[in-house]
Amino acid sequence: MKKLKTAWRKLLRIPHLFAKSMVLWCVACGTAASAYALRILSRTGHDPAALLGVILAFFGGELLLMCLKTVLKNGKDDNHD
Repeated sequence: MKKLKTAWRKLLRIPHLFAKSMVLWCVACGTAASAYALRILSRTGHDPAALLGVILAFFGGELLLMCLKTVLKNGKDDNHD
């Protein structure tokens, strides 16, 4: 149990952990959606470009909002100590 607490504390000390995990999540989901769209195209011959565009726009919008939040912050310090 003690090792779990120290591992949790180390994890919480990583700066911008939420932003890093969000970028990884969006990239992973975008990659998975692209691979699935290619699978649909190869198996059925139907073009999934519209669906893929909506999915990638959603994840790209999430990343854009996170970027704008970082760029446009009002000089507030985001220390989590």
